[in-house]
Amino acid sequence: MLFKSVNTPIHLLLALPLMLLFGGTAQAESGMSVEQRLNRLENLLSNQVLLEQSQRMEQIQQELSSLRELVESQEHQLGLIKQRQRNLYQDMDRRLNDLEIKGGASSSPSITAAPVAPPASTSPVPPPGAVAATPPAAAPAPAPGDKNGKAAYSAAFNTLKEGKYQQAIMAFKSFQQNYPESVYAANAQYWLGEAYSVSRDYKSALAEFQKVIAQYPESNKVEGAMLKIGFTYYEMKDWASARTALEKVIAQYPGSTVARKARERLQRMKREGH
Repeated sequence: MLFKSVNTPIHLLLALPLMLLFGGTAQAESGMSVEQRLNRLENLLSNQVLLEQSQRMEQIQQELSSLRELVESQEHQLGLIKQRQRNLYQDMDRRLNDLEIKGGASSSPSITAAPVAPPASTSPVPPPGAVAATPPAAAPAPAPGDKNGKAAYSAAFNTLKEGKYQQAIMAFKSFQQNYPESVYAANAQYWLGEAYSVSRDYKSALAEFQKVIAQYPESNKVEGAMLKIGFTYYEMKDWASARTALEKVIAQYPGSTVARKARERLQRMKREGH
């Protein structure tokens, strides 16, 4: 009945029980009217709500900032991973080929049956029309007793690993001329294509990879050459030829590593809209 004489809003009346929690404050403010005390309490409650909302907004902003930093960090890490994958694939065959060099002829069973012809002389015969020049350091002249040219092949391969691509191309070509019947002939042909590929001379790379298949059909480098043909067409933006070559790899070598890589490249082409 006390509050009928005071024109007090209902929401203020509902807040009255909270005043009982502040008995000491109410005694100190006994000189204030009920409505004044209610208005003061309403202001206090409103300020508290605003403070809580402000704190919550600040917390949300901090969480968003942390999430943004996390996303940027993950994008950076993803970019590094993609770059490492590209570099890894280019270097993978080169590192593995060290085993072929260390294993000698036994590491190339696909061409061990090929006859080995001794070199006609201890000095290489330059091709017709060639200009006399000092041979590259990576391609020494045939050495007596080294019918397969293991030292020359190893030197050319090391030159490729060092990133000296033009010198590597010259070295592998010289090796082919000096040791045409070597057990390393198919490997040298494959790495010649790779040297052109990393030099971005894709037309020449394509021709050299095709020679691996045509000249050494029993070599264990054929499946890699077929995959690289698909990759080379991709770099040349010949999407139809790339798709045909990659699908051929999958069909001919199902379940193999080259088939998996061919399938991954086809999926990439699909994502890119090719």
